[in-house]
Amino acid sequence: MSGAAGGARLRIAWMEEWMSTLAREVLPDLSRRHEITYVTAGEEVPRGEFARVIRGRRRRHMNVAGFDLSRRVNRLYRDGEIDLAMVWASIGFALRRVPFINLEGTSVYAQIGLFSSRAPALRRMRFLSGLVHYALPEMLCNRRAVKIIVPSQALKRDIVRLHGVPDGRVAVVPHGVEPGHLRCYERKRPAPRTTLLFVGRLHFGKGIAEALEEFARRGDIEADFVVVGDGPDRPRVERTAAADGRVKLLGELGHGDLESLLPTTRVFVLPTYYEGFGLSLLEAMASGHACVCYDVPAVREVLGDAGILVPLGDVRALVDAVAGLARDEEAMVSLARRAHERAARFSWEDAVTAIDRVIREAAPTRRLPVAGPAALRRTSIP
Repeated sequence: MSGAAGGARLRIAWMEEWMSTLAREVLPDLSRRHEITYVTAGEEVPRGEFARVIRGRRRRHMNVAGFDLSRRVNRLYRDGEIDLAMVWASIGFALRRVPFINLEGTSVYAQIGLFSSRAPALRRMRFLSGLVHYALPEMLCNRRAVKIIVPSQALKRDIVRLHGVPDGRVAVVPHGVEPGHLRCYERKRPAPRTTLLFVGRLHFGKGIAEALEEFARRGDIEADFVVVGDGPDRPRVERTAAADGRVKLLGELGHGDLESLLPTTRVFVLPTYYEGFGLSLLEAMASGHACVCYDVPAVREVLGDAGILVPLGDVRALVDAVAGLARDEEAMVSLARRAHERAARFSWEDAVTAIDRVIREAAPTRRLPVAGPAALRRTSIP
């Protein structure tokens, strides 16, 4: 049987703990090209024409969920119902004999190395648990994968360098931008007061708590700062918000609520210390924000010259750049336009085509399925 894009349809298990943005965006099209079994411990299921949906149990720790989901995919392969698997990050470390493509969005190994290097010597031991629970499974998955798909050249360099993976085994497929985010740009309207925006996890690796504290020290900046997200640094962010009325913490927002917010904010601030790609940055660019970020490789790759990059960890330079934009409407509008135009080059359609090419290159010789009712069941997810 041929797929919609030509060539043989393959039988693929897409395996992830919960629905990723990548699954939401590429599986509707990919499921028309191939026979997809969606294996998840989450509640959400992407739109698509799936052969079946298999749900594992949600676990407190990702590694426990990984054992459960891997067991189910191992059975599918043993019974001849799939040709290969596509695995999100390190969740498939317990797969046995199953040829698989690993989908990496970031490198936990690289993050732990960076974060521990910035911590006092006596506090570095706390990163050992992260190495065992996350970095080691990540390395096992990447070394055993037939192919690895990453969204940036920067992340590819980290995977090759840290995991000892051959360069040719890692394919770079940038994420795309949603039409809804691009349309937000047309809804931008001048406002009497600038609103800054951060979207992401409230975690020390994102640098947001420190950036907000520096912003709070600068009472001369006539702007509001909206923070979207949650995480371990929330109490610290809440203390800043309580002391400074310009800072507004909204917590986590759904997809629709965030799209409603994006046209009302003007400057996107991303003081992250590490990114594998920076999807929130791309969405902010698409929706027409002047962007101010720390200069880290993946951010530089996505943003290019369409925003302001300051030295990593220089929080004063970051807030100075924000203050400059808040006083300069022309510069803010110009950077927002350039960011929007650059973001429009990132296409989910291109991502689907590239991922399909990697799948076909990595696919093993077709295995005959075991005859029986399981091979005949199909469920369509509207």
